[in-house]
Amino acid sequence: MLKKILPLVVLLLLAVAVAACGAPQVIEKEVAVEKEVTVVVESVTEVEKEVEVVVTATPEAVEQVIIGGFDVGPGGAPETVPFMSGAGHIWYSKMFTPLMMMNSDYSEFVPGAGLAMSWEPNEDFTEWTFKLREGVKWHDGEPLTAQDLKFTVEFVEHPESAATFPVSRFAFNIAGLDEYKAGEADEIVGVIAEDDTTLKFQLTQPNPRFFADHLDWFYALPEHAVDFSPAELDTTDWWSSRPVGSGPFKYNAYERDQFMELVPNEFYWDGAPKLDKLINRYFVDETAAVLALSSGDIDFTYISADVAIRFEDDVRYDVFSGPSFVTNVYNYGYSSNPDVWNDKRVRQAVMYGVDRASIISDVFGGTAIAAPCHDPYPAYWPDDANYYEYDPAKAQALLAEAAADGVDISGLEFEIPTYYTSQLAKDILTVQQANLADVGMTVIPTFLDVVTWRQVVNTDKDFDIAYRGNGSAPLAYQMDIWYQTENSFFGLNDPEYDRLLGDMNAATSFEDYKAARTALCSYQNEEASYGYWWVSTRYGVASSELEDFYFFPAPGGGPYVDNSHLWSVGQ
Repeated sequence: MLKKILPLVVLLLLAVAVAACGAPQVIEKEVAVEKEVTVVVESVTEVEKEVEVVVTATPEAVEQVIIGGFDVGPGGAPETVPFMSGAGHIWYSKMFTPLMMMNSDYSEFVPGAGLAMSWEPNEDFTEWTFKLREGVKWHDGEPLTAQDLKFTVEFVEHPESAATFPVSRFAFNIAGLDEYKAGEADEIVGVIAEDDTTLKFQLTQPNPRFFADHLDWFYALPEHAVDFSPAELDTTDWWSSRPVGSGPFKYNAYERDQFMELVPNEFYWDGAPKLDKLINRYFVDETAAVLALSSGDIDFTYISADVAIRFEDDVRYDVFSGPSFVTNVYNYGYSSNPDVWNDKRVRQAVMYGVDRASIISDVFGGTAIAAPCHDPYPAYWPDDANYYEYDPAKAQALLAEAAADGVDISGLEFEIPTYYTSQLAKDILTVQQANLADVGMTVIPTFLDVVTWRQVVNTDKDFDIAYRGNGSAPLAYQMDIWYQTENSFFGLNDPEYDRLLGDMNAATSFEDYKAARTALCSYQNEEASYGYWWVSTRYGVASSELEDFYFFPAPGGGPYVDNSHLWSVGQ
């Protein structure tokens, strides 16, 4: 401000001096001149005061900070790390870049969204070559190369690795993988860094859709900066104190059970983010996050369908919605209770015993559709599918037939652990509990945090029924491990699934692939191998003050193109 005021004072004083030189009578009256100058200076002082008022009224730039509950809801996995979870990818992808990434509506993989600019198979689909984006740097300024990606695969596939979601969980049949995991080889020979920007996979059998096999969960790790062992993947403090990624934001601060704070990555290949800070707040449940949003403490959170209604007509918020591409299912514990779940009549009785139509209309408010099988994409659903319309009498008859043959569930209690803890989920399971009680089946829902639930269901496999969601991709089924007989994940043993999966995975044309995937759905529908319930619409809500903000309720949080480097807060 002084730089603006002082020249004005000087000019006015010069003007007074010139006037005095042209008026001798004033010069002879020294007192009069002194008074005149005094008046002028007082006038200048008044001007200075006016300028001060104007300058201080100019608003300062708003600090660009977005605080969100980015791990709230089924797509979140608070305080977990890459390769350890099937969710949380909306946050992982802010710091780390995957090899592949889906577009903004999760409908297809797009070149350049992740590290891969292109991907090509050889003639028989036993080799895939990925060309990487040039000039990508890690957060510390070091160059990212194909060798980092080879390192990452071998790190998470190491025989001592703690990874529960390694690259091979979906992208299997990589040459040399089995030998490496068994400790019989020093490297995976089928993963080749040909040069800095060329990564090649060699497979043991053809895979026409290898690029779609969850390589969007294949996050690059920096070989030069990883200072922990594969066995420490989920216990090291590296992720929460000194992580080095290549995503649009880099680590700045973390407080356990409270928040993680990121700042712009100045080396980001698509330009440094506009935000000064991006903060992920951790919440015990959706209700706490919604209260924080309503009070202005955060700017974004996931919300359930029943909560979305409250925000839709409020101009202070923007509501985002989209298909979840997740099928909610009853995951039966074939390993823990084979006699019950291997009986098709019991499984079908569960389906007939639940009033699914009423749950969809009354609890979901019409924001879900019945699913005939595990596949969340209606394009693969058969026209003649059985939707198991509510028929408690038929359910009772099927259970009576099973009991007559020695499979009697009367007197048994079936716990249903779930990681869904919203009021919507509790209402759904309450209705199912009442419906099944009416046909003679006692179920007890238990609501667990994600970490405990994964230990009980995915690791220990010590459960009766698990209520969960499973996502998929348009060109990758990604649920083979549920049905394949070799190393069956949950104990289901039906060789017909091996044939159906084989036909689907071997199909080279989309027409053949669609026919095979639909045939798989038909068989699941008839067998009721698991309890296939619905695919719902999911929601997120953000402050309307945010600019260029985007959210899509992708399964597991994606990842997908959201252009977070363009997000900002309105002035």
